Amino acid sequence: MKKYTCHREAIIDLHERGFTSDFQLFGNDLLWIQGKIFIREIEFSIIECHRFDRFPQSNNPIIIFGIVAPIYQARGILLNHYSSYTTKTPIVILKKMKESSVYTTQAENVQSTW
Repeated sequence: MKKYTCHREAIIDLHERGFTSDFQLFGNDLLWIQGKIFIREIEFSIIECHRFDRFPQSNNPIIIFGIVAPIYQARGILLNHYSSYTTKTPIVILKKMKESSVYTTQAENVQSTW
């Protein structure tokens, strides 16, 4: 997986590679912003994960996920900001990371900081 020096590089590269949709996590589902629909847990996969320990606006970690939802022909980005108040990784994210090749040492580091 490519390494980036900042979150902007990651977002630009993902956009250039076709990850142009935006997603938000709601429980175990994703809201696909452009499509204005909820995508269920079984309908999407995480294929990339990039962690940046210090997000400039907040000094808190940010995780950028590359998401695919083949049924909807959607590829996009899920951004998660984490603060000192956030202590647990959403179960659906852990499950999706384990299902894909994203679950590596990097993913375990992400898990331990949420």
